[in-house]
Amino acid sequence: PLTPDELEQAISGPAGRVGLHVEPELALAIGREVGQQPGTLPLLQYALTELYDQRRERTLTKAAYQSIGGVAGALSRRAEQTYLGLDATSQAAARQCFLRLVTLGEGVEDTRRRALRTELLSLTPSPPPDPGVSQPLTPTPSPLPHPEAAGEMDSVIESFGRARLLSFDRDPATRLPTVEVAHEALLRAWSRLRGWLEESRDDLRLQRRLAA
Repeated sequence: PLTPDELEQAISGPAGRVGLHVEPELALAIGREVGQQPGTLPLLQYALTELYDQRRERTLTKAAYQSIGGVAGALSRRAEQTYLGLDATSQAAARQCFLRLVTLGEGVEDTRRRALRTELLSLTPSPPPDPGVSQPLTPTPSPLPHPEAAGEMDSVIESFGRARLLSFDRDPATRLPTVEVAHEALLRAWSRLRGWLEESRDDLRLQRRLAA
């Protein structure tokens, strides 16, 4: 983990090398938001990429940081853009994928959950949801053959991985590939994901009890 001084250097050093000025108040604001979170550098990368696009001449400003909603705002925008870039079948797969990557909080905030990639690839995407109709967590049969359905999910996982919204590792015991949400802040920032969780909260609890 970076110390506050190291975090400030990670912001101002690269900016200075390309002739950009960073407002002192901006570095402090970023430090307050990302300093204590896991995965600080990827979170910082999201914020600074957005800030570079919003720069005022050669200056990165706190006003621009506030306008993009801080790190959480940058994350939610990237997630929504990635989702909207998928076709309807892949969007259904993305919903199933993210629902399996969250542990519901009982009286506390929801947290990210690490899942085996094989668990996600075994899910068959449901048909695109009908607006206004609550959608079950349990996938319905798909006209796609299983290998093709797994390929659809694999493509979705890779899309969100390229956007650095999912991260990949291996299970310490089995060494099987795992997938998890890269930044827990996404669970709070992405309104679409929050909606999915609220719609499916009872189904999620039932699914986890059945799995256990």
